[in-house]
Amino acid sequence: MRTIDVNTFTAQQKNMQVAKRLGNTGLKNQQGSTVVLYDTLPLDGSTEFRFFEGSAQRNFPLSNTGSDGNKLGVGQSLVLERFYLSIVKEEEPGVKTIEPVDINALGGILLGELTVTVANSEIIKKVPILSTLPNFNKISENQLNCNFEFDTMAVIQPLLEFVCALRCDTYVADPESQLRLTIEGSGSVIAPRVTF
Repeated sequence: MRTIDVNTFTAQQKNMQVAKRLGNTGLKNQQGSTVVLYDTLPLDGSTEFRFFEGSAQRNFPLSNTGSDGNKLGVGQSLVLERFYLSIVKEEEPGVKTIEPVDINALGGILLGELTVTVANSEIIKKVPILSTLPNFNKISENQLNCNFEFDTMAVIQPLLEFVCALRCDTYVADPESQLRLTIEGSGSVIAPRVTF
């Protein structure tokens, strides 16, 4: 079992500190929430995937960013705490399978690295995708855990464009498959009347 140090700076505190520093003093009045965002791109042989860029044009179930695309709306924020990759495959029309990117995934993807930029500034630099695998993942508690927890709490504030770029090696394109990136952590959603 993992232990949690109760005297550490929390994600919510980090979120409020960054918002205050950027002059966004109203963020503290919004509803705290768990925020999970995902975007899905085709495995078409590309060696760079730019997740969330142009995601306003990808509807559910390919992306859940909605019309805001790669910007969080007013009153919304996200502290990046975790990410994971998965492969969405259409076995036959209307039948999809979703599997985590694990040791059996395309080798070119496993050799990749993820960089996150907000407002054209790198906030997370070159995280190897191999670090998500249980064999190399320092927080993995079992052989199935393929998510990665960041050591720092990087914050995405409202109305700032963000892109998660995955650079990888070559792999065999698969027209029936897509690569999905999911990012998650604590954050805020708009609370026009009252917080709960």
